[in-house]
Amino acid sequence: MTTTGRWVLGVCLALALLTVVLPLATGVPWASAWTVVAAIPALELAGLVGLWALGLLSHTITLTAALPTLTHRRALTLSLTGSAVANVLPLGGAAGIALNGRMARQWGYGVDQFAAFTVITNVWDVLAKLALPLTVVPVIALATGVSIGPVLGPAMLASVGLAVACAAIVAVLSGPSVAGLVGGLLERAAHGVLRVARSSRRVRLRAALVDLQATCSAVVRARWMRLSLGMVLYTALLFALLWACLAVTGAALAPAAVLAGFAVERLLTLAGLTPGGAGVVEVGLTGALIGLGGAAASVVAGVLLYRALTYGLEIPVGGAGLAVWLWLRRRSATGPVEAVA
Repeated sequence: MTTTGRWVLGVCLALALLTVVLPLATGVPWASAWTVVAAIPALELAGLVGLWALGLLSHTITLTAALPTLTHRRALTLSLTGSAVANVLPLGGAAGIALNGRMARQWGYGVDQFAAFTVITNVWDVLAKLALPLTVVPVIALATGVSIGPVLGPAMLASVGLAVACAAIVAVLSGPSVAGLVGGLLERAAHGVLRVARSSRRVRLRAALVDLQATCSAVVRARWMRLSLGMVLYTALLFALLWACLAVTGAALAPAAVLAGFAVERLLTLAGLTPGGAGVVEVGLTGALIGLGGAAASVVAGVLLYRALTYGLEIPVGGAGLAVWLWLRRRSATGPVEAVA
């Protein structure tokens, strides 16, 4: 199947999950959820938008730590534009990384610096998303007596599998000898494929992986505290945003239940079945929160509001940021400018 075909299939799946599965599974039609959201005072909605923006700003702490000399303004530009592309385009994650790579080169960063930035930020992001199901959920279950089997059991199993994969990546990047060994194996495999294809092209995966390990290791050793602090703040503010969205819609859920649902949401965002996890996250999160005792109509409204901020709003805001960057880039091509985005 082509890239466009997979994207169309993903969009259709997202629409089916949102328009058919979500109302049927929860018993809450879209009209009822919209009625709840429409009754929220404008001041409270503005506060939610402010909390969303604060979360994005906190994330720039991690981004600037992973790419030395990167400013918070440019880090925010990378975050928003990358997310906007990832949320709408086929293979959006790869397209977002490619766009951010072009931006980084425009700002004078080398390919090796951006590659290390991409690896470090993604590893920290995945580790943060895995930490909640693996650590917070069992603690909540023990403290509250809530059974995690029917609601959170699958999330726990998926977390274990992803944690093993993430640990393998960390092991490769932990030392030059491991990176060289893995790089050598990949290089020989690639050359075997090229020989079958009758290609004389040569690749240098071993040297590239060793260089990447050295760059990543240097950044992590010097800035692991800032990397972790930014990710903890960002995750905490996202949880606060979900809790606030559920509070303003009247969902009767204790903070512990919201935190357990948030752990499921963080894990679901790693699923690449649909652009930005659209549909998959909404159905999974509402199912978890309702299973933990939330009122159906209020939970659906709160989850849709949360996703409208963390997924939907990033598209126009990130698109506007991309338009500004392109405009400034054209100006820089015709004459000097003080700074590009």
